[in-house]
Amino acid sequence: MEHLEEFKNVWKKQRESSIKFSENDIYEMVHKRSSSIVKWILILSILEFVLPNIIIFFTDHDTSLKFYEEYDLINIIIIYTVIHILVIIGFIYFFYKNYKNISAECSIKDLLHNILKTRKTVKNYIYYNISMAAIIGIHIFYMVFNSDEFINKLPNSTNMMTVWIIALLIFAFVLFLFWGFYRIIYGYLLKKLKRNYLELQKEG
Repeated sequence: MEHLEEFKNVWKKQRESSIKFSENDIYEMVHKRSSSIVKWILILSILEFVLPNIIIFFTDHDTSLKFYEEYDLINIIIIYTVIHILVIIGFIYFFYKNYKNISAECSIKDLLHNILKTRKTVKNYIYYNISMAAIIGIHIFYMVFNSDEFINKLPNSTNMMTVWIIALLIFAFVLFLFWGFYRIIYGYLLKKLKRNYLELQKEG
């Protein structure tokens, strides 16, 4: 019986030791997971940039152009479009740079720094998109609602304050959906990065 108990104890110790990972093993796993997450962030940002432009390419440009010309929006749209494209290309570049930095062999300290940097870049990307959409939307509302063409189309009894309130409420709801999309997609990836960061901190 004593030999049996000794055998059980030895087997138990061997089993416990077999499921333990070294600090280097944990680093490698977290490093690989983090690299995969950042790669998906890069892919999503590229798709988000490319897909809308493909959709716009196949839409009716004449209707949009007529609307822009009627309310003198062409120059405003061009300016915002150029700014937005340049900024988004900049974000894609930073996402790519973050992916390369995280994919490269580095110390735990550097990996922690790169994860934090990536999380900050993604958050700034989300804030920019929501803010830009809000600025463009409100600017267009202002240009349209204050134009003679729009005012002349409204019934004489129309209260412009009511028009503004309804338009802003609908626009706020659209922005909320927009924000929800980012929270679901990018928020999920950021949470996984945060878990990796906390796991590395324990090892560091």
